[in-house]
Amino acid sequence: MATFETKPLLLTTAAPTAAPSTATVQQMFGTTSTGQVVVAHKATDNGAGSFLGDMGTVAYAGKTFNLRVLRRNRSVTAYESEHEAAAAFEAAIADGGASSGAGLRGGQYGRTSVQESMLAGSSIAASYRVAGSVARAKTQAITPPAVALALCPYTSEQAVPGSVMFRWMGKTYQDFEGVIYRDRTDTSAGIASGSMTYATNTALMTDWVVGGTGPGDFQLLSLWTRKGDWSAASIFFSCDAAPLKAGPGGFVLSVVDLLGNTLTANVDAQGFVTGQHMRGRVESSRGGVELQFGDYVLDADLTAEERAQWWYSAADVGAVQPGKIWRPWPVDPTTLRYSAVSYIYLPVDVALMGIDPAALPADGRVAFARAGDLCVVGVLHGGVAFAPTVGMVYNLGAERLSFAQVIDAATGAEIQVGYTADLDAGTVTFADLTGYPASIKVIGRTEVYRKIAEVRVDGKVRLTEPVGYAFPAGAVFSTALRFGDRFARVSRVYDQASWNGTTWYDGVDPAKGEATATFASGQNPIVVTNRGAITERWALRIRADGQTLDLIGQHLGQIASGNINADFSPTHMAAGAPYMTVPSAGWGSGWVAGNVLFVDTIGAEAAIDCVRCTQPGSPAGIDDSAWIVQRGDVAREPGSSFD
Repeated sequence: MATFETKPLLLTTAAPTAAPSTATVQQMFGTTSTGQVVVAHKATDNGAGSFLGDMGTVAYAGKTFNLRVLRRNRSVTAYESEHEAAAAFEAAIADGGASSGAGLRGGQYGRTSVQESMLAGSSIAASYRVAGSVARAKTQAITPPAVALALCPYTSEQAVPGSVMFRWMGKTYQDFEGVIYRDRTDTSAGIASGSMTYATNTALMTDWVVGGTGPGDFQLLSLWTRKGDWSAASIFFSCDAAPLKAGPGGFVLSVVDLLGNTLTANVDAQGFVTGQHMRGRVESSRGGVELQFGDYVLDADLTAEERAQWWYSAADVGAVQPGKIWRPWPVDPTTLRYSAVSYIYLPVDVALMGIDPAALPADGRVAFARAGDLCVVGVLHGGVAFAPTVGMVYNLGAERLSFAQVIDAATGAEIQVGYTADLDAGTVTFADLTGYPASIKVIGRTEVYRKIAEVRVDGKVRLTEPVGYAFPAGAVFSTALRFGDRFARVSRVYDQASWNGTTWYDGVDPAKGEATATFASGQNPIVVTNRGAITERWALRIRADGQTLDLIGQHLGQIASGNINADFSPTHMAAGAPYMTVPSAGWGSGWVAGNVLFVDTIGAEAAIDCVRCTQPGSPAGIDDSAWIVQRGDVAREPGSSFD
C-alpha cells in the first residue's frame, strides 16, 4: 500500500486565512506494495490567478481552474551492477581455475522513460477561500397585520359610541363614529388608525406607532358601557283565555330571533309545539305555554369554540338524545306574538247570567271604515247568459269600465282568451271561441277610488272629493287596502344535496349541504309574471334518472313534473299563466337523484287575511258572500276618477 491517501474532488470554504503571494508546487513520493511509485502534488496559485510556470490558471469569477496534473516526457537514470555469468562461474568452480574475463560482467548506466498516470478521477482535491461579500442596502415596506385590542373583555355590555379613549405605546387614541383616530384634538381631525366594534368592546387597530415601552404599554382612559338587548332561550306564560282549542289552529306563535329571522310555532294534535329552532308544549286546559328555543346538535360536529360556550357541558351530551346536546337559540322576547282560539261556555239560564248573550255587542255592528282610509264605490254591469259567436260585439251598457270579465255561465270559471275588451267603450269583441262553453256571461264594473274624510255616527261617509259618477241604487261602498308597488319576482334560488320532502328551511340545511351541481340562475334567470306567479316556496327534486324533476310547493304540494332538458313552465290553472319558467340552459350537468333546487317566488298579489265574525243564533236568510278584488295599474298613474 502507498503511504498516501487519495481524496475526492471537493470545493470547500474551509480555505487558508490568507492568500499566498507566489505560486508554489510541492511533491511527495511513496511506493505501493507492488513497487509502484506514487507521487502526490500540491499546487497553489499566486493569488492573481496563475499557477507555477505553465501549470495553468484560475478563473475566480467563473469559479473554475485549468491545472496540468501530469507530464508524459519524464525519464530516470538507472545503474546496472556487475556480476558473473552463470555458465562461466560454474566452469570456474568445476576445474578450480580462475574465471576468465569473458565471464565477468561490469556495471553500466542507462536512462529509462517514466510514464505518469492518474490513479482515478477522484485523486484530485481542491480547496479555496471565499472572498468577503460586499454589503448592499435594501428597503422593504411591510404592512403589519391588524391588532385587536379587547378594551373591556370581562363584560357583556356594549360600549357607548364616542366614549372610548386609550393610550397605547405612547400615543392617544379615541373613537368617533366607529373609527379609531390617533392624536385627535379640537383643532386636528387626527389619523384614522382602526375601527371600533361597540358590541364586543374591541378596537381593531390597522395603523399604529411603536413607542413607549412596547406593545404592553397600554392604559384605558375612558370607556362607558350600557346594557344590551334582552334575550331569552326559554319562555313560560299563560294565555289570556282558557281553555284553548286543542290541535292545529288552536295556537300560533311568532317571535324574532337575534339574527332578525321570524320563527313561527304551531301545535299538533297532542299539544306539542312544532317549529324551527323550538320545542315545547301547550296545555290546552289552562292555557299554559312552555317553550325552549334551540336545537339538538351532534356533539361530534361542534368546534372547539362552540364547546367553550356557556351552554356546553360534557355531562349534557346524550342526556336526551344519543350523541347530541341542546344548543340554545336566543330570541327577542319583546317581539313575541301569539294567537289562540279559546272556548267560552255560556250558561243556558239567561236569568243566572243577568244579560242576554244575543245582545253582545249591543247593536252588532263593527266599524270597518275610518277617516283617512281608502274606499272604492262601484257597480256591476251585465251578467246575462248568452251564446257567443265569432265577431260578436257585446255591449255592457256602460262606459269607462274598470274591468270586464267573461265567465262560464254554468260553472262561474273565468275565461281569459278569445276576446278583447274596450273598457272606455264598455264593449267585448269575440274573436276565437275555441274551447268556449255553450253559454257565457260578461260582467263589467264601474269604480271610483276615493279617500274617506269623515265617518259619521249614523253610518254616512263623507269623501275628500266628489264621486263624479251617477251611481244607481245598489252600488257598493267598499274599503280598500293600499299595498303600493307590487310585482312578481324570484327572491332566492339555491340547491341542496338531498331533502326529506317536508321540512322547509330559510337556506341550505347544514346537515344536507349543497348539491354538487349548480343551477346557473345568473346567466339563465327563472322567469315569473305578475299574472301567474304566487308567493310560495318551491322545490324541484330530481328523480332517479337524474333528468326528471317534480315540482313541490310548500303549501300546494306536488303539482307538476318536468325534465331538465326542456324549459319547465308549470301552469297556474286559475290564472291561465305559468307559475314560473325554468330555462333548461341553467341546469348544466352533474345532477343526481335526490338533488333539490329550491326557488322562492313572490307574487304580485298582496297577502290578505280575512276574518268573519257572526252573532250566535239561527240564520235568518240565504247564504251571503263577499267578493275580494285585486286592483292595479301597470306602468301608469291612476286616473282622477277611474282606474
